[in-house]
Amino acid sequence: MTITLTDAEREEGLSGERLAQALEILADVGLVVIENAYDPAFLASVRDAYEPLCEDHIERQGGWDKLDGKTFGSKHIGFFPPLFAPIADARLAAHPAAVSVIQSALGSDAQCSFYHTNTCYPGSGWQPVHRDTPPLFGVEQSSPTPVTHLVLNVPLCPFTIENGATEFWPATHLIVDKEPEQGKRLDERAARLPSIRTLLPLGSLVLRDLRGWHRGTPNNSDHSRTMLAIVYQRGWASCKHVTIPQTTWDAWPESAHKLFRNNKVVPDAEHRAITWPELSS
Repeated sequence: MTITLTDAEREEGLSGERLAQALEILADVGLVVIENAYDPAFLASVRDAYEPLCEDHIERQGGWDKLDGKTFGSKHIGFFPPLFAPIADARLAAHPAAVSVIQSALGSDAQCSFYHTNTCYPGSGWQPVHRDTPPLFGVEQSSPTPVTHLVLNVPLCPFTIENGATEFWPATHLIVDKEPEQGKRLDERAARLPSIRTLLPLGSLVLRDLRGWHRGTPNNSDHSRTMLAIVYQRGWASCKHVTIPQTTWDAWPESAHKLFRNNKVVPDAEHRAITWPELSS
């Protein structure tokens, strides 16, 4: 389920048989891993910028005592970062290889307005098995639809068993529940199916169908395990739009402009990251 980019593919994207291979893996497994997508030194600079933002988020929420009750599993947190470089660098927002897969899978009018992060801290526990989005028509349609949403995960450190690499159940994006209650019993159902752990070297990216079953796992290391989570969807899918700082927009190439076209570009001083309450309102 892994493709390793050549230096040319890192800059120009995937095409021909290589693109077809990535799409086939994504369709069959529900995720595709693309290695050698980034210079590890660049991702180190992103992590250096990210960590103070994450600590500030924890503090603004009232610390761990307040935050743990709001998080999806103990010591697992996610938030929307301000969209300034290097966190909103074009190599992250619109990586050429990722864009080639995204637009082939979702259509040339694919769009993005969800720029998020996921971090598990030392001492984190198991998350429940979950989907990020249910089948499009719920239980009304017995066969799966084509993919409508993809998440781009960019690990900002190597993913290992020790630090809580995400657990994923291959091909579960193709499972359609027969009755609503089945969707509430994913832990029980997943126990009967084989899973994999996404062990990833620094420099990788992952594209995953949001319907696939997965969960965060315990971080038994002495450092946080963090990644970006950027969601792309078909052009007709509804979404809550965000603001893009003018300097970020000006630095982005046309490929990023196309993906983020439905969001509002604002002066830097007027930009602030969206919050979960605003997203769900």
